[in-house]
This record gives sequence, C-alpha cells and structure tokens, in this order.
Amino acid sequence: MKNEDTTVNGVRISGAAGGDEQGTRAIDLPSGGRAEVRKGYGRDLMRAQRAAAGGDASAVVFALIAEVTQVDGRKIVYEDVLEMDLADVMALQAEVIDENFDRPPQRASQASSNPDSQSRT
Repeated sequence: MKNEDTTVNGVRISGAAGGDEQGTRAIDLPSGGRAEVRKGYGRDLMRAQRAAAGGDASAVVFALIAEVTQVDGRKIVYEDVLEMDLADVMALQAEVIDENFDRPPQRASQASSNPDSQSRT
C-alpha cells in the first residue's frame, strides 16, 4: 500500500491529493493563502461537536472548518481557525456551510396553491 493511500475512518491522512480528490474544492483565501476543503461526513461533525465542548453553534462551525480544511497543504486545528484573519474565516465558513448543508427547496406559497385563498367574484 502506498503512503498516499493511507486512510483513517475513510479520510486520507498522508500524501493527500489537492483539489483533484473527489469532493475536494480549492479556494483562494483573501489573505493570499490557498485552502482545500473536502466534503464533510457525519464523523467530521461528531469530532467538531466534541472539540467545541459546550455546544456553542459558532464553535461547532469553527471546529467543522478545521476538520475538513487544509491551508497551504497543512492540516489545521480549531485553534488555527480562531487565529485566522476574519476574511479567511468568513470565506471558509461560507464554503463549508454551502457545501455541507443543503438548503431545502423553496415551497410554493400557500396562497397560490390553496383554492380558498383566491379572490371570489
């Protein structure tokens, strides 16, 4: 087995490929760095919740960013996210939230689909 094939719980831990790995996106950070954000899994959320003991939702998001992100080819940890420039954090937060939390489809308004709501003449 090659080093680049070593995984733990399905996550590549050595020789991780850049943006060509399926589910990984590369983004340029406002500070000039380059981040690679991989697709998240339930285990990532579980680790993030453990790292952010206390249940603060913002802390969980920061910890989730750390779980799924590498910056300039280096794995980061929760404390690294806390020390990042705000613009970088905001860019990573948008990337992680948009990719991992699908928004439900817009429902048709009740008024247009409810025959009782139509005006009567």
